[in-house]
Amino acid sequence: MGLKDLKSEILSQPDTRKYYEALKPEFDAAKILIALRQQLQMTQRELAAKAGIKQPQLARLESGKQSPRLETLVEIAASVGYQIEIKLVPIQPQQSSLQAVENLESCL
Repeated sequence: MGLKDLKSEILSQPDTRKYYEALKPEFDAAKILIALRQQLQMTQRELAAKAGIKQPQLARLESGKQSPRLETLVEIAASVGYQIEIKLVPIQPQQSSLQAVENLESCL
């Protein structure tokens, strides 16, 4: 059994899927932080210093062990010339996030 099959099997359980989906935004934030740092070719220590936080805190954010505060994300982003953009999208399991955003924008 591959990793994708295992994930599908685990997420087929309603309680597990609900818990996973509740944590998804935090893990998405962690993935974005990691991707940004790697794109900038910076170490955790370098980015943390630039953002005015300690490296262990950045490591906890990237690992998903610590929930990111909006203020912290804003500080990290600003320290490297980025800003935070937040979008609200309707919850529709059959629809991709991109489709949901496009539908919302067409209503505005």
